[in-house]
Amino acid sequence: MKYKKAKRLLSLGIMTVLVLSLLAGCGGDSGTKSETAEGNAEEVPDAQEASDVSGSAGGDAETITMWGWNAGDIEKIFAAYKEKTGANVELDYVTVQQEESFQKLQTTISAGLDLPDIVPSEVGQRGTMLSLDIWEDLSQDPYNFDTSWIFPYQVPLCSNERGELVALPWDVSTAALAYKRPLALEYLGTEDPDELSAMFPDWETFMEKGIEVKEASGGKIFMFASLTNVKQIMDGQNPQPIVQDGTLDMTSIKETLGWMIKFRDAGIVDNILETSTAYSASYADDLHIFYPCAGWSPTYVIQPNDPEGQGKWGLMVPPQGCFSWGGSAFMIPRDAKNKKAAYDFVSWLDSEEGTRSQRDVVGYNISNVEPYKDAEFAALYDDWFGEQNIGELLFQKAMENIEVRPVSTYDATITEVWSMVTEAVNSDKSIDFESACSMFEEEMYTLAPELRK
Repeated sequence: MKYKKAKRLLSLGIMTVLVLSLLAGCGGDSGTKSETAEGNAEEVPDAQEASDVSGSAGGDAETITMWGWNAGDIEKIFAAYKEKTGANVELDYVTVQQEESFQKLQTTISAGLDLPDIVPSEVGQRGTMLSLDIWEDLSQDPYNFDTSWIFPYQVPLCSNERGELVALPWDVSTAALAYKRPLALEYLGTEDPDELSAMFPDWETFMEKGIEVKEASGGKIFMFASLTNVKQIMDGQNPQPIVQDGTLDMTSIKETLGWMIKFRDAGIVDNILETSTAYSASYADDLHIFYPCAGWSPTYVIQPNDPEGQGKWGLMVPPQGCFSWGGSAFMIPRDAKNKKAAYDFVSWLDSEEGTRSQRDVVGYNISNVEPYKDAEFAALYDDWFGEQNIGELLFQKAMENIEVRPVSTYDATITEVWSMVTEAVNSDKSIDFESACSMFEEEMYTLAPELRK
């Protein structure tokens, strides 16, 4: 474990130094070409990674370059875009693994190569990416993106710390609490989602009921499979910034760690690592009741891991409300070669027409608010959730009180430290609350020594 930790620290330490050096080097006049734009764009992708998903080319068609990890679906979406808008444009799509996108951004900038016209980001590293002074502000001329198109909670997730809208969201990222109906009925007395939500108004009540379940089952049944689930939900519910004005604020960290350790010590959470095959297998067992669940979870997580689970699952509002989990967004580099064509495409993705088209061609739940005012469009059914309309919860009820933490320069560091500390607390019960908080604090100051205490 120490060896793994050392490797992660070295990797993230290099990452932090590089990002900080980029921040220092990218603060020049936006009217001049920065050193990130030097070089030949054709050198960025490996030849085997790039694919032309545009179909037949028009006479003077522009070719926009885009990184991402959804080649098959993007091909269908881009074809729909061209059909709906008549755009004379081609797309050169470069496959980048999701977990490697931030590293590819760093290495491309460090090598002095051109960035693509469209760069994707996931929320865990987005704040660090957006802090680089290399992106177009899409709320200003000549773009003037109208943020009333998207859900209000998405604006702080796509804005840098200067308040500039430098990314556009793609998918709806609201999340709730999935549960196994047979276990809920047996140990909680009901499988009805509204009754379960009323049963758990807060996490204190949830823990008390979890202890009852543990005792009734002889310690065999757990509320969650992993402490990572607890962290994902509670940290997602807390809008308190972790770094403000260069100062580390441990308030929200301590709140989440406190509950994680209480749940662990009460024996209501199993100690399975979320990255393990045992965790994936837990979806199909009869030992773990609850899991965090976003709109993409049924298709990409629950169904593959519980192939015989049709009708077995339910979805409820978790204690203290829904939260945001994951979600992709797109940025346009200031020195991109085809900025207008890139913006036309990514803004269409967030339009009402684009949102409806993407639902039709690939089943994605995209971010324009208008279609979700239609109860029929907002409805989402899945065989694993039986006759429950999970869309009503994720796309309407969740929006009533969802709060999010704005992204920050230190998000990549915070994500990595959370991973290390959660793994340690999960595997070593001798780590108490004070020790866990000290571990988090020490790792943050080690990886970001410029932070003030």
